Amino acid sequence: MRLTGLRGVGKTVLLREFRPVADEAEWATAFLEFQPGHNTDAAMSASVTATLTAVREEISRVERLKKAVGEATRRVGTLGIAWGEYRVTYEPGAHPAQEDLSRQLFDTVDSVVSHGRKGLVLLFDEAQVIRDETRATGEHPLSLLIAAVSSLQKAELPIGMVLCGLPTLTGNLLRARSYTERMFRGEEIGSLNADDAKEALTRPLGECPVYAESRLVARVVEEVEGYPYFLQLWGAELWDAADAAGVDRFSEQLLDAARPEILRRLDLDFYDPRVATLTPAEQDVLLATADCEYPPLVVADLNEAVSKTPANINVLLGRLVESGVLYRIRKGQYEYTAPKFRDFLLRRAEHDADYV
Repeated sequence: MRLTGLRGVGKTVLLREFRPVADEAEWATAFLEFQPGHNTDAAMSASVTATLTAVREEISRVERLKKAVGEATRRVGTLGIAWGEYRVTYEPGAHPAQEDLSRQLFDTVDSVVSHGRKGLVLLFDEAQVIRDETRATGEHPLSLLIAAVSSLQKAELPIGMVLCGLPTLTGNLLRARSYTERMFRGEEIGSLNADDAKEALTRPLGECPVYAESRLVARVVEEVEGYPYFLQLWGAELWDAADAAGVDRFSEQLLDAARPEILRRLDLDFYDPRVATLTPAEQDVLLATADCEYPPLVVADLNEAVSKTPANINVLLGRLVESGVLYRIRKGQYEYTAPKFRDFLLRRAEHDADYV
């Protein structure tokens, strides 16, 4: 499965919810959040291998504890195939890293099945940072991962994989050296509709002495545009504001009073960290996008707004995509990966102007 969406829509929360679902179905899970430093063949393979080793150790520990206290273990099973037989079926290629990773995956599936699980599900977050280089002689960690998993699946071994990340993940998979169109089921996570957003904001108050006025609810739902992270932040700040004011209702007046703190928290916790890691040149281009028409961000408009050469701007846009701040929707057009990011840039530009 390919699970994609903007920042703040709840992808990671959903991905983590797959773990108890898998456990209830008697499948083991391996969870890993990829980092930019994992974007090489060796680093990706090493990080996945370490995660798989931890899975094997944990499942062995749990079974030892169950036996020690006399608990009945689940019915154990076997793959019905040994590594030597599997090596023949999957026809290992020239890349030795693929065989090494396939062996780690095979051993882990074999271990979880022998301890009574039905199979293994790989849950990989921030997967958009793993991508292939265009050069044939370059690094191809995404294809390496896909090929290793696919080889086990072709041999009908019980293994599944969920790649979760920003919208750029879709393009990375399409450009991967391995053929992936038929392998992945795509699911895009977006904002909630108005009714669901209203329920998300008000349902937690169901058994509380605090209630939300209908006009306030409608206003918040319109402001946050259905994005789960924003609903959570607005609700939390309104709760704190109501507690501090000693009132038992969320009102429009309370929202107006809490707004400065809501925006401060939003910028500090959600937006600023995405900008702080950028170079000064990358920040210059990003801040300049606030002066362009949006959506989408058109490169031709940006060339007029920034005092840099078009070639330099294209390089910097590529870096912003790699950093997960922008994603390309088509040639010459980009969008932000975080919702309402343009509003943040306008606030920051206004703040910076106050100190000039």
